[in-house]
Parts: sequence; structure tokens; C-alpha cells
Amino acid sequence: MPITRNSNNTIGFGHFNGIAEDIVIFTIDGGATLATETNPGEAMERIMELLLERSTVLAIGIEDGAGGFRVMLQNSGWDSSSLQTAIRALSPLGSNSYDASGATVTDFVF
Repeated sequence: MPITRNSNNTIGFGHFNGIAEDIVIFTIDGGATLATETNPGEAMERIMELLLERSTVLAIGIEDGAGGFRVMLQNSGWDSSSLQTAIRALSPLGSNSYDASGATVTDFVF
């Protein structure tokens, strides 16, 4: 038996359906793979610490093998420009001196 939907119950685009109201997603590209930079004291730990200074991290996407990944943040005090500047300023990152001087951050529209 088919379900009849209320005509006021519309399907919308560009929102997160109850996760939270104030979510932003950024694509971060470190410039080189971060897949081997996930241990304590390494580059990803420093990036996470930086993100947490001004936001709550809800999710981290897969790393693309070339340093690119997405982050989903709530209550973010970051915009793409300020986050990019902050990541670049940390370079070299972590115990392996990861070079993030050319890192880029862009808004991801979901």
C-alpha cells in the first residue's frame, strides 16, 4: 500500500536533516599525502588540534592519496581563507616536518 505524504512535507536540498543547523564542510588539500601522517605527533594531529580550536569536528572524509580530504565542522569559527592561512602557518607540521606551506582550503557545498 503506497504511503501518502502530507503536501506540506517537502523535500529540500542543501541542508543536513536534523544533524545540526550550523554545519560547514571544507576540502583541505595538504599538497602531498597525509595517509602516513596519522600517528600522535604527526601532521594530522596538528591539523585536528587546529580545527578544534574554533569548531567541533563531526566527520573527516577519506584522504585521496594526494593530501586532499574533507572535514565537516559544527559551530565553526573558521572560513576557508582563515583556515588555509592557519594551516600554512603551522608548516612544517608534526614530527615528520610535513610541508603544508602550499595547503589549500575551499568551501564544499553539500
